[in-house]
Amino acid sequence: MRASSSPPVIHWSTRDVPRNQRYDYYAHALATAMFPIQVGKSPIQPIDIDMCAADLGNMMVIRQRGTPHCCFADKSSIAGASQRTFHLLVNGSSEWTMEHLGRHRLAAGDILLSDSSIPFDINIDAHFDFVNISLSEAWIRQWLPAPVLLVGRKIEGHSGWGHALSAFLRSLAPARFDEYPIPMSFVGDHIGALLAFIAQDFITPPLKPPKRDGAMFERIRDCMYQQSSNAQLSAPAVGLSLRSLHRCFARFDTTFGDTLMDMRCAHARRMLESPIFRRLTVAEVGRRAGFSDASHFARTLHARLGFTPSQIRRQCGAPRDSTQED
Repeated sequence: MRASSSPPVIHWSTRDVPRNQRYDYYAHALATAMFPIQVGKSPIQPIDIDMCAADLGNMMVIRQRGTPHCCFADKSSIAGASQRTFHLLVNGSSEWTMEHLGRHRLAAGDILLSDSSIPFDINIDAHFDFVNISLSEAWIRQWLPAPVLLVGRKIEGHSGWGHALSAFLRSLAPARFDEYPIPMSFVGDHIGALLAFIAQDFITPPLKPPKRDGAMFERIRDCMYQQSSNAQLSAPAVGLSLRSLHRCFARFDTTFGDTLMDMRCAHARRMLESPIFRRLTVAEVGRRAGFSDASHFARTLHARLGFTPSQIRRQCGAPRDSTQED
């Protein structure tokens, strides 16, 4: 059985253009698939790269093979990006170096998660076979409420959950997605679940807050999760002063409001995707998830997940109900 639909795949090859145009062509391909990136020119050999990409909605799966080169994004490149994205990078065939919140030397199979809002510099000094998963901020926060836990940290590709994620990423071939026997949404779910396991193994976040802050943060999130469907929930309800509460969330690169909205959206998505709740109207699903206003519910879900409530239901095979409005 094949997936019911496959995403469109875009191909680029520097061999399709004259040699003196290849760097500009490759930079344009990167900007199309991800965001504006500068490509350094080598005086030794012309660049020769094949690249294909498939858009899965909240993520882009990109496969690149070719010759050594370097690329970077500085403040001007970042300013030209239309939105913030996160990128899972793995090279299956050679070592490479990346400067991103520190200097990292990665072996073949190692993974690094980057943030497009932070400058980076990549040096690939051998023939490469890269898989780059470009993730929307809305998508990654479903699985990692605080992405800072993993951004700029090398994930070993030869042990533990990192090994499982590396093997899965290196097996992805956008050009063959139409042959895959599962819905493409399962690809994202598998990546997200493995990221969540990996994040759990990183005990100390990059900002290194004291351990007591980590325990406090988890207690606050547990308390919020239990009450997140209460539309009247506010910061004082978790039993801390506003100043202490906001300071704790700031240490983990998030806020009380963002965390609460993420939880409510996750509750709503589970109900929208479940046949058990199909009898409920969209507005009632929003109310049960903690949204007091149906319009606000629809706008928030679309902003964070990339889909309206009715679109999520239709993706799961539910018939369109004219009484359910987005």
